[in-house]
Amino acid sequence: MDALSKPLAILAPRYGRGFMHIFLRLLLIACLVLPYGLYAQNKPVQLGKTASDCIGALMINDTVVGPVYSPPGYGNKLEIYGYELGDPFFIQREHNTVWYKFRAPYDAVFTFDLIPEVKEDDFDFMLFLYDGPNFCKDVAEGRKIPVRTNISRKNIYVDGRTGLAEDAVEEYVPSGPGSSYSRALRVRKGDLLYLLVDNPFRENKGHSVYLRWRRTSEKEVPREVEEPEKPYHSPMRKLRVNVIDKESKDLIAANIQVEGLPDSVQSSFPAVSEVMMDVVSYRTYQINVVRKGYLLAFETFIPKNDSLYELVIPIKKMALGDRINLTNIKFDSDKTDILEKSKPALEQLSNFMRENPNVHIEIQGHVNGESRRNKRKYRKLSAARAKAIYSELIDRGIDKSRLTFQGYGNSKMIFPNPVNNRQAEANRRVEAEVRSL
Repeated sequence: MDALSKPLAILAPRYGRGFMHIFLRLLLIACLVLPYGLYAQNKPVQLGKTASDCIGALMINDTVVGPVYSPPGYGNKLEIYGYELGDPFFIQREHNTVWYKFRAPYDAVFTFDLIPEVKEDDFDFMLFLYDGPNFCKDVAEGRKIPVRTNISRKNIYVDGRTGLAEDAVEEYVPSGPGSSYSRALRVRKGDLLYLLVDNPFRENKGHSVYLRWRRTSEKEVPREVEEPEKPYHSPMRKLRVNVIDKESKDLIAANIQVEGLPDSVQSSFPAVSEVMMDVVSYRTYQINVVRKGYLLAFETFIPKNDSLYELVIPIKKMALGDRINLTNIKFDSDKTDILEKSKPALEQLSNFMRENPNVHIEIQGHVNGESRRNKRKYRKLSAARAKAIYSELIDRGIDKSRLTFQGYGNSKMIFPNPVNNRQAEANRRVEAEVRSL
């Protein structure tokens, strides 16, 4: 009699054979479940909000991190937004983002795997090479180009995985169908890399990151992937901007300001009707036009693959009741904090007020209300946002006697029943109405 049967034989007369059968069944279940409990993967850890910002990037000192849940949202600062679908270098905007950072332990060919817990989850990444203390600021202001990206549609046939691989060809993979992996990266010992991982949908089951460093040496037979990384040069396009009178269609001189150009390039052109310059494809630019007696005009655009990108901006003579839709002044979600990228638009509004010293405006806040009733919270938020712009203009030297502000809540939505994000964004706006000339 074995060690297990002996105690069961003793217990059976007392409790009956039914007890022994039940005990054996429970023991069998325990034997099946216990190993699974010992070896099952841990539940993903929820990362904190600070990890969603470049400045709060999580340091990886190992070769594996995860499984983890990305922090909900984009963190304390929306650092990447305003890019067009199809841009090979940037996601359109941050959704649910986590930043990682790590150092190359030696000269190596760097690859990694970004593995979702379930293959249906969609993850994109952008990989940057750190180059100094202004790195995060440069990223937020659009002056930093990633060294690798993959924004392709998820591929369930590779279990939703993405990353860098030595047999991959493309360095940058834009949105849509495409390779799940981008080309491996040659790194030097001590290089600091920043990896942004973005999940467009909050309902995900988490992810893990596996870093791999294949040491390189002079004795190795050169491989294509080990050729020194060539500096990336963004494709340049010619941009021509013409300013015309909206009614007569004639060319008209005005002050033209181009936002999005490098600091070293001329971006301000006073009293001209035409400007020609070089710009980079797939970058976001804004043209602001100011002329005395005319409404402030601006246009945001992204030049693509045309060798010459032409932009005609009509400006309208000012009249009482005219409104300037300040679409490029953005706020944090449900907050009154003006985003950093809105500062150029605020400066152009200030320039408009200086160029027209007799103009008085009312700054009007509007929200995209979820109900037909204009709730107090809607009125309060819209008024607070209008006041934030009012205060900014005063700080920039505009006399407060020329300014008023008012919050209208959701009472003047452009689309009373928005059916998509574009219509909701149009409702969520700030306008400046001309009250006197």
